[in-house]
Amino acid sequence: MSYNLFLNLTLDKDLKIAFFDSGIGGLSVLAEALRRFSGAEFLYFADEDHVPYGTKSRAEIVRLSLDAVGFLVSRGADGVVVACNTATSAAISELRGAFSVPVIGMEPAVKLAADSFGARPTLLIATPLTIAGEKLARLVGRLECETWSLPLPRLVEFAQDLEFDSPAVRAYLREELAKFELERLGSLVLGCTHFNYFKDVLREILPSHVRIIDGIDGTLNRLASELGEGLKFARGYDLPSRAAKFDADGGVEFGANSSAQVGKFEAQGRGADSRQNARGHSKDGGKIYYPNGNSVKYFYSGRALDAAQLRKVELFLKRLDAMREIN
Repeated sequence: MSYNLFLNLTLDKDLKIAFFDSGIGGLSVLAEALRRFSGAEFLYFADEDHVPYGTKSRAEIVRLSLDAVGFLVSRGADGVVVACNTATSAAISELRGAFSVPVIGMEPAVKLAADSFGARPTLLIATPLTIAGEKLARLVGRLECETWSLPLPRLVEFAQDLEFDSPAVRAYLREELAKFELERLGSLVLGCTHFNYFKDVLREILPSHVRIIDGIDGTLNRLASELGEGLKFARGYDLPSRAAKFDADGGVEFGANSSAQVGKFEAQGRGADSRQNARGHSKDGGKIYYPNGNSVKYFYSGRALDAAQLRKVELFLKRLDAMREIN
C-alpha cells in the first residue's frame, strides 16, 4: 500500500497503533506515546509466555514476532511499533515483508550517542542477541566513535519480576559495569526497552558526566513520520507525568470469573455504561482511557489481562514515571 493511500484511508478514522514486546519493556515506549499523542487507540501486546527473547535463536524470535504482529494486525492495527530491540534486530525485515501496514522498529541510539558525545567511548548495554546481531554491527561500523558492548540478560528477568533496585540488581550491575573504565565514557546507551526501569540504579553507579540515552524518542519520531497527519500530537505534548498512569483498582472492574473478564475486554466502543474515576481514566469495552483522548487495550500473549495483571502494568507505568526525570 502506498503511503498516500494509507494516509487517506486513516485520516477518516481514529488510528489504531499497536506496540509489541517480549514482555513489559515496551511499556516504556507506550508510556511516552500516551504523553506525546492524542486521540489514538493503542494496542499493547506483551508476549510474556515466551519472555525473554534475548537468549533465543533468531529463527524462534522471527516466528514469535510474526505471530504477535499478525495478531495485532488482525485486531485492526494501522501501524505496529516493535518496541523490542531484540525482535527488531532479529525479525524486522521479515515483519515488513509479511505485513502491509507500517512496522517501526527499535534501534539502540548509538548514532545519537556518537553524534553527541563521540569524543568519548559509548557503552551499549543490550541483550546477547542484539549485541551479536548483524544489524547492530552494520550500525556501529558506520560510526566514528569507540563503542563498547555489554550483554545484560539478567536485567530483563529482574524487570519482569518487578525487582528494580534490590541488592541483587545493584550487585549485578556493579559487577558487570566494573569490567569497563567508566570514567572514560561519554554515554551509556540502553539497547533494551526493559532497561529503562533501572535508570536510577545506573545513575548511581555511573560517573556523573556519563549521559544515559535510550531510543524511544527516535522511534516515536519515526512513527509520527510514517503515519503523517493521521497521528495527532498532544497540545504542548510534554504533559504532566500523570498522563501515563491509571488506577487499576478504581478505573477497571472485572467479573467474578475469567470468562466474564475476557467478555468485557472483547467488547468494543465507549458505551453508555462507561465509567471514569477521579484520576481521569475510564474503562469501557476492555479499553483503558487516558488523558489526551487516548485509549489502550492490553494483551498478555494474545489474551486479555485480568485485574492482577493490570495492576502489574500500573506498577510498571509508575516506575517509568519515576525514571523519566533521571539524567
